[in-house]
Amino acid sequence: MSESSTAREALVEQEKLLLRESIRLISRGLEPEKAVREILHLLSELLGLNRGRLVMRDGTTGGLAIRVAYGLTRAEIRRGRYAPGEGITGRVMQTGETQIVQDIDADPNYLARAVERSTLPHETVSFIALPVRVDRRIEGVLGVHRLRSRQRALGADLEVLRTVAELIGQIYKVRQLVDKRTAELAEENRSLKAALQQRAPGKNNWGIIGESPQLLAALDQLEQVAPTDATVLLLGESGTGKELFARALHLQSPRRDRPFVKVNCAAIPETLFEAELFGHEKGAFTSANQQRIGRFEQADGGTLFLDEIGDLPLPVQVKLLRVLQERVIERLGGRGEIPVDVRVVAATHQDMMALVRAGRFRLDLYYRLNVIPVRLPSLRERPGDIKLLVRYFVSQLNQRHQRNVLITPAALSSLVSHPWPGNIRQLYNVVERIVLLSRSDEIDAATVDLALLTEARGLPPEALPGGPSAGGDAALPGIRSYQPVAGDERALIAAELARQGGNKSRTARALNLTLRQLNYRVEVLDIAVPSRRKNNV
Repeated sequence: MSESSTAREALVEQEKLLLRESIRLISRGLEPEKAVREILHLLSELLGLNRGRLVMRDGTTGGLAIRVAYGLTRAEIRRGRYAPGEGITGRVMQTGETQIVQDIDADPNYLARAVERSTLPHETVSFIALPVRVDRRIEGVLGVHRLRSRQRALGADLEVLRTVAELIGQIYKVRQLVDKRTAELAEENRSLKAALQQRAPGKNNWGIIGESPQLLAALDQLEQVAPTDATVLLLGESGTGKELFARALHLQSPRRDRPFVKVNCAAIPETLFEAELFGHEKGAFTSANQQRIGRFEQADGGTLFLDEIGDLPLPVQVKLLRVLQERVIERLGGRGEIPVDVRVVAATHQDMMALVRAGRFRLDLYYRLNVIPVRLPSLRERPGDIKLLVRYFVSQLNQRHQRNVLITPAALSSLVSHPWPGNIRQLYNVVERIVLLSRSDEIDAATVDLALLTEARGLPPEALPGGPSAGGDAALPGIRSYQPVAGDERALIAAELARQGGNKSRTARALNLTLRQLNYRVEVLDIAVPSRRKNNV
């Protein structure tokens, strides 16, 4: 083997060693500056590329300064400051192009500001400066000195330096991602703590999340009446959390160790109401093959929650009134009275007085139930609580479904601005759908906007980003019929066009539109179509 071949093999081995050690440094999770300094050390020791330095923007002055160096004194590092576009380093930062100075004594753009020429070897010295990119943005400049007389080819050194510059860019990209995730988690943790600890010390908010005055007023009422046996009527729209309030009332009361029994009055057939509430004896009717304990007896000593009380049939209302007055029940087909100690909490989304006027609800029963009315605010009345709720739901869903997704501030803003006719229940359902169908660990505003669009139009979950049709070629089932162009569609269409990289066909399928409908909307709403990415062509 010739001497030149042996030398080439030795250089290749040195390059491999440099790259292996650099990758090992990255995998150790060192602080960026420490890892970069070690890489510059390796460049000097293994390849003879000396006095390496990484120049980055100074967040205080806006100029450029040496952030990390190897082979430079502290005084030299302090002197290494440049204005944007100044000298070789400033030019690389400005243009993003690699600069090679063959002889630093012959190039007027080489400033020799950090390292004085008198401290360098007397032979011809070169200087190489390369851009360091993080997510395609130029964030720094890698510079090294090189003796022009060395035997190793300049092209080989350039190839190694380009790889090192990419590695350094990856180091800072990882650091940015870690810092961003840490900040988001810290904010999420702070919000959750604020939500969970918003009550006075020593009190429990029973998992009810929010800080709005209307919600806190309802919670104060709940706390005030919890120690008593007074009947409570929870009023509010569907999805405002009436069952959660009823359970909270039970847990705060002296009955907390006894049963909490829930009955949905809207879900029980009228013919079964009496047996459901009061139970029946064996043989009370054809299919009564054995004795059955009713909900009142099941809740003895505890709390009975009668949800949607406005749907209670009139014949059962008479018997419920008797139970509330006399604290006794009689099973269907039974012959004796059974005493029960039950606290009743009722709830409805209906106007009870309107039901009374219509003859569908007994006035005397209404007065018996309406001892302590507590009105629960709708989500529209407490928009400031939506961020707290979303973060709480995402945290719960991540644990339940083994996910690790985060929601961006822009996505949160989209959720806050939505009217939420279905209140908290609808908000939870949408958040769960997004978490489950998201293919990314970060939920952005475009994903949320499309989810809200499908929610409003009743489209199937497959229309969501990450669903079975996302990014695919199969059209969504069914093409929607013609609808007039709405101004509020503009943001949603623009967001989906951006998500699809300007591909109109996929955008139309994602929005359940024909291509012609989409093009018409783009023209009428004056929507800018982004240039198509290669992977979407």
